[in-house]
Amino acid sequence: MEKLFDGEYRLMEVLWESAPVNSTQLVTLCREQLGWTKSTTYTVLRRLADRGVLKNENATVTSLVTKQEVQRSRLTEM
Repeated sequence: MEKLFDGEYRLMEVLWESAPVNSTQLVTLCREQLGWTKSTTYTVLRRLADRGVLKNENATVTSLVTKQEVQRSRLTEM
């Protein structure tokens, strides 16, 4: 698995807590928890979807990887 950048990992933490979640609700959660704008959230969402880390179908966002998988890959990168 590719390494996630810090911002991508932070969005995934919000997603893992709430998934599956409506994309509009995810924007609200990211604004409240991360201080992100709507455009920032959607940019990171699109990037992660393009890389196969999450799925955004019919405005419902779900993770395609577990937190443990990502944490394992982060440890091997160090």
